[in-house]
Amino acid sequence: MKKFNQSGFSIAYVIFFWVIVTGFNINKAFHIDDTFHLEAAACIGQHPLKPMSGSINWWDSPTPMYEHNQPPLFFYLISAHQSLFGNSEISLHLLISVFTFLALYYFSKLTKLLHVKSPLTILTIFAFCPAFIVNQNLMTDIPILALTMGIMYYLLKGQELDNFKYYLFSAILLTLGLLIKYSLLPVFFVILVTILSSGSPKKSIVLVIPVIALVLWSFWNYVEFGSIHLISRPKSGFRFINVLAFGSTLGAMSTFTAVYIYNLIPKKETRFRIILFFVLFIFLVPLVYSNLIEESRFNLLLNISFYINGFVLISLILNLAGNSFLEKKFDYLKTPYFVILLYLLGVSAFIALFAPFNATRHVLLLIPFILLFAHRQFETTQGVINKLVVTTSIILGTLLGISDWIYADFYRKNVDTIKFAENRVWSIGHWGWQWYSRKAGMLIYSKENEFNVRNGDIIVFPKDISRQRLSKDIQVDTVHFITESPSFLTFFSGKNFGSMYNSYVKRPAWSLSNIPIDTIFVCRVKHEIGIDDVVNRIRSDESWLNEIKNKSVKRNLPADSILIKEAKWFIEQKRKNL
Repeated sequence: MKKFNQSGFSIAYVIFFWVIVTGFNINKAFHIDDTFHLEAAACIGQHPLKPMSGSINWWDSPTPMYEHNQPPLFFYLISAHQSLFGNSEISLHLLISVFTFLALYYFSKLTKLLHVKSPLTILTIFAFCPAFIVNQNLMTDIPILALTMGIMYYLLKGQELDNFKYYLFSAILLTLGLLIKYSLLPVFFVILVTILSSGSPKKSIVLVIPVIALVLWSFWNYVEFGSIHLISRPKSGFRFINVLAFGSTLGAMSTFTAVYIYNLIPKKETRFRIILFFVLFIFLVPLVYSNLIEESRFNLLLNISFYINGFVLISLILNLAGNSFLEKKFDYLKTPYFVILLYLLGVSAFIALFAPFNATRHVLLLIPFILLFAHRQFETTQGVINKLVVTTSIILGTLLGISDWIYADFYRKNVDTIKFAENRVWSIGHWGWQWYSRKAGMLIYSKENEFNVRNGDIIVFPKDISRQRLSKDIQVDTVHFITESPSFLTFFSGKNFGSMYNSYVKRPAWSLSNIPIDTIFVCRVKHEIGIDDVVNRIRSDESWLNEIKNKSVKRNLPADSILIKEAKWFIEQKRKNL
């Protein structure tokens, strides 16, 4: 790709890519965690001074927001937007599009700050990164990315000019980011180390702003629900398997490792092998699609390649940083690249060690800074390698973006085909399905209302999404099911239990898949929870059974008689209360 000087790299490029990237999302169905955020915003709209007390059905039963992971600033924004413009997909995705623009805009500002000679190359790779295109849902990830890009721009500007004002802007944006998602905590220390290494320790006073904000937020928590959300929220311990999954997810989103490899070994043989790898992949895809190569075996090799790609990329970044340090010695600590390295190390460690699962939205916080950190690699490579990487990024981002749009739309368009005029219809399943099934008038099932499910009711649930567990005492017969034939537009797939949104060691971010997106089962209840079922529950609960025995002794009645009466009373109360 030809070089563009800085004067040529204008806001026009940002707008161009912004329009394209927004187009993938503008009328996309609400998907994955969008429903949680919409319901959280609705709760805040009703009780704005108690943002963490609203209950949301996101597990087996509704639970208050303080039992979930995120602070609510973004939910306030959604709530305000809904009150002004409604909650249509287009309206709310236009809200997200503002942050999409800011992410691209600050990326372009950073390329100018770092004197990038080929800004259009890395901007294209960033804009078409599948993690960027796919994660433009109504979730916190694009807003957090935009704020992070702004934080780092003002931090590096402050470092360059030793200017308090820019450090202040950086701290303010960090404060907003922390009130949207705590995963920006490592950036606090990046700002602190940057200011200290610049020889202006007094300017670190700007970090009082996020500290005060978190203290006030914690006090608000204590008043509202008696504990501090930052401390008491759900946490996951260290698991080495998550570190492995982090490498795979990073590798699945990084088409540009080839540029690093070629710079490390700039030989004709290296270039030939890189080209051969890309050509081989292009050749094999139609063979897998036509079932001439077994899909599962190819996807296993694909996942292995993600692991190799991810950990090779990490190694090459560390190698590049080490060489820079050896060249510049301690002067390297005063460069913007040391700041970017600090950010990459801090956020990577936070994701790999503390995230309960890996997701492309997590590594999205790393991708633009990896590109900026190694921009000289792209400038020295040029030629066919750069063209291959850029072309692959555009194709992969486009295919996964379209595939994810169709995936999300499957639930939106099929929920309205389920009509049972004379029966109550219960919905089981979260993600976007929960939003659309509630909108269609279905009742949302939970453990709390399981006694309200009666014989003849209809229960509807998709097979491959996060969902509530149906009581083992409720028995159903399948009436029919809804599915959809796959096509090449869904062949590059993240539909494996939303793998672009939660990736694991054996479930990579994307794969090649000729299976249907999902199957929605429509079932009729043939056995509701009855007296015998409650009797069995009492007998299996030692403390409950002891209460029955004590009542039997006090009333001088047979224990079996008390047991039956207790079961009847319990069912009546449950159905009356619900």
